[in-house]
Amino acid sequence: MSAVTYRRATREDAAALAAFAAGSFVETFAHLYPRQDLEAYLAKSYGESIQREEIEDSSIATWLAESGQALVGYAQTGPMDLKTAHAPNDRELYRLYVASSVKGAGVAHALMREAIAWCRGQGADALWLSVWENNERAQRFYRGYGFEHMGEHKFMVGGVADRDLIWRLDLKGRHP
Repeated sequence: MSAVTYRRATREDAAALAAFAAGSFVETFAHLYPRQDLEAYLAKSYGESIQREEIEDSSIATWLAESGQALVGYAQTGPMDLKTAHAPNDRELYRLYVASSVKGAGVAHALMREAIAWCRGQGADALWLSVWENNERAQRFYRGYGFEHMGEHKFMVGGVADRDLIWRLDLKGRHP
């Protein structure tokens, strides 16, 4: 494996990001959903035009991790989308995915550090996220940064409602 490099996404990355994002979601969660629900969710969440819009939105930051020419991870954060009480300047980690080939190699940590630094630079008091109730690996990772459980919500994929946990990281006191 080549050394992993990190950078902000540009509009030219939209197609590669759309493919990687959809592939990561399928690899991790496809077994949970009927095919038609999964396909509808992927189309509304990870299409190339959607990725381009998000990359071009100055209120959203997307980082890529690359090994050689291959995309091996990404993180994305921006204004709060979760329906929970929060401060106006809080931010949300929308996505953090890494390829199976680099899990355990520090890629997720590097992406998380970028996301936290950006949120602090935006003046955020807290960083929020939601994580699937049965994704223990992700939960251990987030706990390591000091995220705390604040509630839960239904994450819809077509007609399937998953129970996601809502977690918050205080950015004012901790320096992960």
